[in-house]
Formats: sequence, structure tokens, C-alpha cells
Amino acid sequence: METKRITEAKWSHGNTIPVRNVQALVESAAELTAEAIEQYIRPAMVDDKVALGDCDTESIPVIDLGKHLDAQSSQQEAARLKSACEEWGFFQVKNHGIPDTVLENMRNNLESFFRLPLNKKNEFAQLPGDLQGYGQAFVESKYQTLDWCDRLYLVTQPPHDREMRPWPTTPVNFRESIESYSSEVMKVTRSLMEIITKNLGTELDKIGDTFVSQALRMTYYPACPVAHDKVLGISPHSDISTLTLVWELNMVEGLQIKRQGVWMPIKPKPNALVVNVGDFLEILTNGKYQSIEHRVAVNPHKERVSISAFHLPKFDMSVGPLREVAGGEIKKYKTLRVDEVAKVLFSSKLDGKKTKEYAMFNI
Repeated sequence: METKRITEAKWSHGNTIPVRNVQALVESAAELTAEAIEQYIRPAMVDDKVALGDCDTESIPVIDLGKHLDAQSSQQEAARLKSACEEWGFFQVKNHGIPDTVLENMRNNLESFFRLPLNKKNEFAQLPGDLQGYGQAFVESKYQTLDWCDRLYLVTQPPHDREMRPWPTTPVNFRESIESYSSEVMKVTRSLMEIITKNLGTELDKIGDTFVSQALRMTYYPACPVAHDKVLGISPHSDISTLTLVWELNMVEGLQIKRQGVWMPIKPKPNALVVNVGDFLEILTNGKYQSIEHRVAVNPHKERVSISAFHLPKFDMSVGPLREVAGGEIKKYKTLRVDEVAKVLFSSKLDGKKTKEYAMFNI
């Protein structure tokens, strides 16, 4: 039993200071003023450059996973995925194969959960030293600027790593929906990684342990009519994962990627998933695939709900540039234990590309 408890804590262990629930703050305020949300305001955002117009967002690559099953189009689609990983680090996936019933059940249950009274949601709140459950993350100081969101974070794969206490039992079939969604997203991730490893000239078996773990972050971003351009749903950062798959449940725009010094909005597409290269995949490819800094903007009128599925390596393994990929090139990244890298990430607030900075050689 003790061994199992240690296993469960791996991708969830971390300290964060409890802060007020944002949704409750919005709903309880007679009038939401800039003064009432002072700790969320980021004055420096007025200097940020944000791309405007659909022409930029439409250039985000879209991968048709269904075409990979067709012998006549699979090679072309694999080339498109290779280009997306090398040139963007972000892409969208359509025809991913997740059944509509799985998505609908997950959407209905998650939206119902966030509509519960705060005391009901807090029955599944984070415990000290554990990031799993309902609450916040990466709050290291009562003086830091906070993110405009509330989260439900769960370690979902492999099954023996699950700690069921923070898995909500309300709505009654929520756990079943989470299980189904988690399993389906793992299938999509494996399909993508099969193509990615072929593109890299290596075999899936050689890096299979780098995406066996999964954690879901289910996030609610309330609308912010008084200062939406001065708050952020999530601070700028890159993901520690190998691959991250994001489903934007209610199609409200907010995700932005940093490209050539400009924040570029990603426009949600119906029945598509947004996928991004994570820090560990950047390390494995010696920088050929880039983990891109991103953030979430807040809508002035509409709430936003999303699920980020982080696919992660085994906690006790080491990750470094693959010999088959790096070849004779100078290695830009050290080979590091995964738990060592995770400790760096979970010990402080989100802030840019911390994993890359920690893992890179000074060359």
C-alpha cells in the first residue's frame, strides 16, 4: 500500500498557497471593479503585441488524423505533421476518432461540476502538498499576480497511478466520463506519436515511456468585463509534457501562442483538438521540435472551459536528446531525470520556458 501511495503522488506532488475561488468572486460581487480584482491585474500587458484578424489564426496547421489511415494520403499528412512540429510547435487535429458521445458526456458533466455551489466543489479540493483536486496551482506568494481561472486537476493514466479521492462524484457519472475521455485521448496521442517517431527516424518503442502518464487539467475561465485586457487566464509558459492535447469545450477563443514576438490567437475549430509540443519532446529532438510559450486571454463577456491533457514520461526515467535524432550534432540539452525536472517546475509559479532553461547546456 505504501508503494502505491508513493506512485500516485508523482505527477501531483507540489505546494501551492490557497487563494480565493475566481468564479465565486465574480458571482458574489455586487459590482466587479478593478479594485476588487487588483491581485489579478497585469499593467504590463498594455505593451503586449497581439496579432489581429483571421488570416493569422487560419495559418495554424490543421492535421487530418483520418487521412493517416488512408494509404494514399498518409505520407502527405505525415509530412504536414512534421512541418507543424518543426515550424510551429502547435497544430490542430481533426477526425481524431473520439466518439461524439464521449465528448458530449464529458462536456455536460464538466459544465455541471463548475455550476455546483462552491462548498460542493470544495469536497474535492486540493490537499496540502498535492496538486490534484479542485483549486489553484503555482501560487508561491500571497503577493504574486494571480491567474483568472479555477481548475480541477487529476492524474488519470496509468490507472494504477490514480488517487480517487479528488475525482468528483457529482454529477453522478462524472468519473465514468473522465475515464472514457482520458482513454480516448490516450489513443489519439499514441496515433500522433507513431507518426512523429517515424518522422524522426526512430521507433515508437524507443520513446514509448515518454508519454505513458497523463494528467487532465480542467479549467474554468470566468468572463471579466471590467479588465479583460489586463488579466490572464493562465500566465505565459511552456508545457513540461511530451505532448499536450487541448479540447476547448465551448468554442470560446482565448489560447494564444508566442510567435516571432507576437501573441497569436488560436481560433477554435469545431470537433478539433489543439496539440502542442512539450518540453520533453523538444529535449528528445534536440530542439528540432520546439515547445512554444503560450498563455490564455480572458473574454469580456463569455466564460471559457477547456481540458488540457498532458502526456508525460515515467517519473523515474531519464530524458535527453535521442542519438538517432541528434546524430552528430552538438547536444543542446542535458540528459536529466524526469523527477528532477518536475521538481523545478512545481516548486514555483509559471514563468516562461523554465524547463528548457534548466535543461539546456550553456553553449
